[in-house]
Amino acid sequence: MVDSGGLWTPPEDELGEALQTAQVLIEEGRADEAGPYQQRVIELARERAEGHPNHYEAKHLMAATQYELAGSLNASGRHEEALAALHEAQLGYTELSDAGVLVATSFLADVRARRAMTQAHRGHGATAVLEMDGAVIAYGQLVGGDEGLKHQPDFARVLAMNALILRRYGDPALAVASADAATQLFLQLADQINESPQSLSYARYLCTATAVSADVHAAEGRLDLALEADEIGLTTADTLADSDSATDMRTLVAALTRKGKHLGIVGRLMEGEACLRTAYDTDPETANRVTEELDRGLPLTLVAALENAEIKLGPFEQYHRLLALSEPAPGMTLATVSGRTDPESAAVRATELAEVIRPLLLQDVETALTLGLEAHYLFAISSERESHRMRYETSTYAPIWAQLLLDISEAYYQGGRTEMALDLGGWCAEVATALIPFTDEDAVMKDLAGSCYRHHGDLLAATGDLTASQHAHEAAQQLQLGR
Repeated sequence: MVDSGGLWTPPEDELGEALQTAQVLIEEGRADEAGPYQQRVIELARERAEGHPNHYEAKHLMAATQYELAGSLNASGRHEEALAALHEAQLGYTELSDAGVLVATSFLADVRARRAMTQAHRGHGATAVLEMDGAVIAYGQLVGGDEGLKHQPDFARVLAMNALILRRYGDPALAVASADAATQLFLQLADQINESPQSLSYARYLCTATAVSADVHAAEGRLDLALEADEIGLTTADTLADSDSATDMRTLVAALTRKGKHLGIVGRLMEGEACLRTAYDTDPETANRVTEELDRGLPLTLVAALENAEIKLGPFEQYHRLLALSEPAPGMTLATVSGRTDPESAAVRATELAEVIRPLLLQDVETALTLGLEAHYLFAISSERESHRMRYETSTYAPIWAQLLLDISEAYYQGGRTEMALDLGGWCAEVATALIPFTDEDAVMKDLAGSCYRHHGDLLAATGDLTASQHAHEAAQQLQLGR
């Protein structure tokens, strides 16, 4: 989203020209080319703000441009720099909010959403799911407020982003619910969106949503719904391709490939072959990528993983309570992990899930990791929402969370998925910090915290970050020595 709803108006000088050029490039799907212009905007805005602590227009412009710069850096594959830019954007919006000159809820939600996408690009899927969960919840509250209509297009956008991340790192059942909701909202708002200067960006997110919908519906045998989503996505992508953007052309080829595959499944072979032939003739690399993605299939749903666990482990007492997580909590729509249950119950359900992970890892790693991630998400949401259990019963729940993270992070590493292992290892070290107040009187707690720090340090070393690895191992040593 281009931040245009705040304190500033673009000046008619070098700063304004750089800003306008960057925005045009983004709208044309050429975000990777916008970075130098955004950097110049930030430099000029910073010069104007120097010595003027109350120059809020310049500070807002800096925050907005840092947010946009992160998108350009992601498009260029510079994800660490994108995270740094998003941190600056968050600081800027928070300062403006604290000063009482900007209601920053939507801007901070957008920062979380873009940070989620950045983490997903890095392979840090667990963090991506949780960041996007927070963004969806924030926008859900905004659309229920006094200015709800204004926020609906961006709510649809964030739902589409959420669907994309959940398709890869979460429950496909949640992903398709989020994608279908985004698609429906985009279609309802078509007239409003078509008049928006950001119409092309919204159209790209509609294509994202329909792709996820088609993938999941097809995988679950709902081919009529999959083809309906394919048709919406292909029509939208065909219109976007008129922009002459390479990114938009790849979106069209992806939509053609997806529809061709699904037409073949329902027996409409000639139509399917025509779609695939056009896709491969236009961009064989993109067509192959989408084909490989479809052939890999989807992650397990929560329901399927629980069914597998019962088969492998035999009936377990908490099975039906955990199965109820597949239905939305009262007053919630099940398109996010946080929609599964309330924050207090989340810690309890996470604990029940964690109980089956260790024995399951010995028999069915894929199922164990699916359930392990769901448990982690529930623990994290309960912690972020500051539930009574996570705040005041830390010594009960934090050790279970830490051990869970230690186990599944190690399993991801052994399976060759180092990025996810490192992501979860970082969470493991963070939870270990919460254990420190209890380590003086509990040797088991001390050993667990030390193991978390060492594990994170080993993963950092394996990925080449030797300085951070040394710090992690020093933390484990100091803990053991009681310092």
